[in-house]
Amino acid sequence: MAKRKLECVDAGSEYCPCFLAETGECITCSHLQGKQFCDCNWRGVCIFQEYAWAGYRSRGTRGSYEAELVDKKEISPDTFVIKLKVTRTMSRELDNPGAYVFLRGKERPGFFDVPMSVMTVNTVKNEIDVAMQVAGAKTKALQDINDRIIVRGPYWNGILGQRYLKCIKGGNCLVIARGIGQAPAAQVVRTLHKHNNRVKILADPGKVGAVFIKDYIGETCCEIEELDIISKQGLTVINKYLKYEDYDLIFSGGSDKQHLYILREIDNSRGNPFLVVTNNSQICCGEGICGSCSTRIESGVKVKACKVQLDVRKAIERRILNG
Repeated sequence: MAKRKLECVDAGSEYCPCFLAETGECITCSHLQGKQFCDCNWRGVCIFQEYAWAGYRSRGTRGSYEAELVDKKEISPDTFVIKLKVTRTMSRELDNPGAYVFLRGKERPGFFDVPMSVMTVNTVKNEIDVAMQVAGAKTKALQDINDRIIVRGPYWNGILGQRYLKCIKGGNCLVIARGIGQAPAAQVVRTLHKHNNRVKILADPGKVGAVFIKDYIGETCCEIEELDIISKQGLTVINKYLKYEDYDLIFSGGSDKQHLYILREIDNSRGNPFLVVTNNSQICCGEGICGSCSTRIESGVKVKACKVQLDVRKAIERRILNG
């Protein structure tokens, strides 16, 4: 069986070819991996040709700039939703499931950048909503900011299985989101609704302590059921839905352990739905340079999880079962 090619989420964008092309580690282009022949599966403009046109250098990088903090809403003592005014171009580029940005205080150095999923995008006002749960030094440094924030982006690989989201139309979908995992789920729900899918949401407050997704899915007509997903009763409810309902797609927003449980329940169900999950890799730079997101796949090759659309099942099993 032919080996499946890796899919780079940045391929064909204005940020391709990136720095990885200069170091011989391009995810898509075999020439930019040091091979002497073309062995890519890319159907757009040749990446190697783009590299040549750019003077054999990377094409461009994401910029960082000060964004106005328009509004700040407290969801719980440690969780906030902030509304930021961004550029018109960035608002359009972030209007996709899996989109995220890096944020930091304007007085902080670059290593304070922290990735945050984009919940909603207003392409008319050029505003984005980002949910932030205070957990460590980087998020604590953002907690008390009330004026301007440094934003770097756009980035798109916050969700694995994006191609399934794009192909499902008129289907039956189940969205399971826990805690801060409700943030990326909001974009998923709106995308599924736009494609005329029926969507049911199982939402768990988790450590956030509140179900806030209902305020950020617009006018979508979704049934939302609140429950403790990881409790015995919650797991029984999930089992019931997967056993007696036919779903075309299931989204899991939460931990890898949650993803694994849902994956196991899918295997025991009567259907064969697509599984889409939040990308829980440790992301630091977002450009595939620092190596914090590096993940080994079944061939033993290390890949950049901040850029590669990994196989959902294999990514979950390798991280959880193989440590």
